[in-house]
Amino acid sequence: MPEQSNPLAQLKDIILPSNFETALPAVGWWVLAVALVLLLALSLFAAWRYQQLCKPRQEALKALKQQPMNLADTNQLMKRLALSYYPRQQVASLSGKAWLSFLDSTYSGKQNAFVELQSQWQQQLYAADAPALDEDIAKLCKKWIKQLRPPLTAASLFGLHTPNSTTSKTGGRHV
Repeated sequence: MPEQSNPLAQLKDIILPSNFETALPAVGWWVLAVALVLLLALSLFAAWRYQQLCKPRQEALKALKQQPMNLADTNQLMKRLALSYYPRQQVASLSGKAWLSFLDSTYSGKQNAFVELQSQWQQQLYAADAPALDEDIAKLCKKWIKQLRPPLTAASLFGLHTPNSTTSKTGGRHV
């Protein structure tokens, strides 16, 4: 029988490197890391900014809960809230049916919900003794305030401008 040789006997010793390399990662990994950090920072800033934009709505809801309001007070609260989210020239001059149409256009619920209540709205709004707020109108106003969100654009989200600022035609300054 032929003699069997040990296959491990033919292996050579491991050659260790004389010095160890401590090379930094490739440039692409550094670019990716910086991009991820910037993306995370931008996302955190956008989330914080969105929370800041939603504060007027939260304050309006808190005001509704704190005290019973008549329609004039509720209407004023809704107008202030709309002015904080939409340009002044779009909202400030609205009254009557135009104001109710604006409320309907920004309401995600039933179409023409505010316009349908126009006669009740006008009676309560201009009543001499300022009666308590009608339950249907109160619910509708509260729903409008709850569902209203600031219109999101890159400019509003990243604080490049505020909805109430306008620029003059000559200087480009905020007025």
